[in-house]
Amino acid sequence: MTRYYSQRSPKLEPEVACSGIECTLAGAVDLLLLLLWIGLLGIVIAGLLYLPRARETCDEERARTHEEAEAFDRFARRVSRVDATPMQAVQTQRAATGAVTAVAHPPDDRHLREIRDAYRDTVMSVGHYEDEYGDPLAASVTEEFDRDVAAALTDGRQLTPQVKRVVLDCAFEARDRREEFLESLTQETNALTDAQDTLADVDAALDELNDRPLLDRSYDELEDAWYRLRELRTSVEALLEERQATLHGTEASNGRFTDSWTMYAYLYSPLSTSHPVLAEGARLLEEVTTAEHRVADSLSRRV
Repeated sequence: MTRYYSQRSPKLEPEVACSGIECTLAGAVDLLLLLLWIGLLGIVIAGLLYLPRARETCDEERARTHEEAEAFDRFARRVSRVDATPMQAVQTQRAATGAVTAVAHPPDDRHLREIRDAYRDTVMSVGHYEDEYGDPLAASVTEEFDRDVAAALTDGRQLTPQVKRVVLDCAFEARDRREEFLESLTQETNALTDAQDTLADVDAALDELNDRPLLDRSYDELEDAWYRLRELRTSVEALLEERQATLHGTEASNGRFTDSWTMYAYLYSPLSTSHPVLAEGARLLEEVTTAEHRVADSLSRRV
């Protein structure tokens, strides 16, 4: 990720203002850096508004993840109630010696069927399973647990205490991964809410500054507009820097994703960017930059 650099503002004084050409050239370099940064992110800023859709995406993912966590918890509870006695034994009498021996009868796989049925009734019955996964049982167990567990459940001849323990451990781990991801999603939702509040204020302030033509404003009003735009720039830049620090400091949720970038790419796959806060902030920062150039040009013409 390219480091975001804040832009320095020219100092405008009533008696020593830069010319329209100087202001334009000074801003052009900064704007070029900004556009390069946006291009590296792969962001399309053609008037798109990302944050409302990003919050919807987060809410949908939270609901699905919560449903899956509960499904694995229910599956584990059903597995815990399945009998795992490895063999049935009957006693027979040896006529020759009179000794008592235990003869093992072929094991019954009824208990394995109970576990398979429990998996179908819980994990594979979440409302979005077919749309998001659609895997058969063996493939799903392989993905969620591992290949050996899948083979034991689908091709095994009996449910031993060891197999039952492994299945339980895997079910609890799958549940815990989702609960940890839920915590990450809650933090992300809060961050999106805060970012949307900040950027909505900036957007409203820009609308207010643009509600009157610059030619109708006095020099003092233009100067006030300039300093107000500097405040808006500072607010957006602080948000972008904070967001980048958060992105670099975020760890993937308990191995479910290889890294935080993979997690964000998965989460925001319905959007045209995997970093909606940066995209929205960059869009507004460009609007602030454009407004600054217009105000600076108007100020220079009044000197």
